[in-house]
Amino acid sequence: MQLFEAIVDANHRALAGDPAAGLHLKDFANSLPVVALTCIDPRLNPLMPQVLGIPEEQFIWLRNAGNIITSSTSSTMRSLALACSIKGGREIAIIGHTDCRVCKTSVVELTERFRALGIDRSRLPDNLTEFFGLFASERQNMMRGVEFARQSPLIGPKIPVHGLLVDIGSGKLEWVVNGYDGLGIAVTDEKTLHPSPSVGPVPLDKLPAFDLGEMKFPDFKIGETVSAIGAAVSLTPGKVEGKEDRTILKRVEPMLAEEALKFHHATLFKVIGKDEKIYGPVTGTDIEQWLTEGRITTASLAQKVGYKEWKPLAHFAEKRALPGVPVPPPIHLRKGS
Repeated sequence: MQLFEAIVDANHRALAGDPAAGLHLKDFANSLPVVALTCIDPRLNPLMPQVLGIPEEQFIWLRNAGNIITSSTSSTMRSLALACSIKGGREIAIIGHTDCRVCKTSVVELTERFRALGIDRSRLPDNLTEFFGLFASERQNMMRGVEFARQSPLIGPKIPVHGLLVDIGSGKLEWVVNGYDGLGIAVTDEKTLHPSPSVGPVPLDKLPAFDLGEMKFPDFKIGETVSAIGAAVSLTPGKVEGKEDRTILKRVEPMLAEEALKFHHATLFKVIGKDEKIYGPVTGTDIEQWLTEGRITTASLAQKVGYKEWKPLAHFAEKRALPGVPVPPPIHLRKGS
């Protein structure tokens, strides 16, 4: 049993009333300390790290509003990387929580709250959603953060990156993304998506400069018309611009007769449907289902969340199916702990 398997098992048994539920830390010495990114919500203060069943000295706690990661080389990723390289973190957990106020705050409400603080709208950034990282789903926001961390050249390929949701009222944990499934996947750019334990991080001097104020989210929302993309891509059904993209389709499409394309289930995409509208973000599982239903094709243009390029969907296909994300039964916490 690995560390987070033991954590969720103990959490489940404790709230079920098992007085013996807990961790034997000496069994997981090679997996500690844990680096965790959570929201700044003060309601988490009495839950962390007790809900994980690990002591404070083995818990490196990073926090920002909404536990948001905006890119694989953002300032938050820098902190996660330094927590591993300098503080010795062995495993990373991106932990979202229910009833997140960032998720529930609209642009209008945010503007009014700033006005109440004496900050006029004219002093705020033009795009509040983009700058403050407002999001609509705690689950997808957490999964998006996990994906950025898994793809980051700053995080070594041997460090598991987990995604969890904690019930803010009970301390119940839901293990959404199993980081052990991602071991050996080191990504240096958006084209490197296949398991390869030998691939290491990109040298630090080759990375782009950090933007400490970066809070960039994708530019499009569900159902927006494709015309917003402009002349960067062709929208003619079945037509793909660029020699490289046509080569990808030529190589991948013959595989369709033998087996359906598979996509990394935790990766989030936006995709142009047959009605020439943009849909998403959706997971790789959704993409597979939509292909089966004929709502999209392998030639449909798609964008992986966090990147600007639009490419044919076949470009993002995995050559083999990756393990699914196991979601354990509800986890519990000992009452009064």
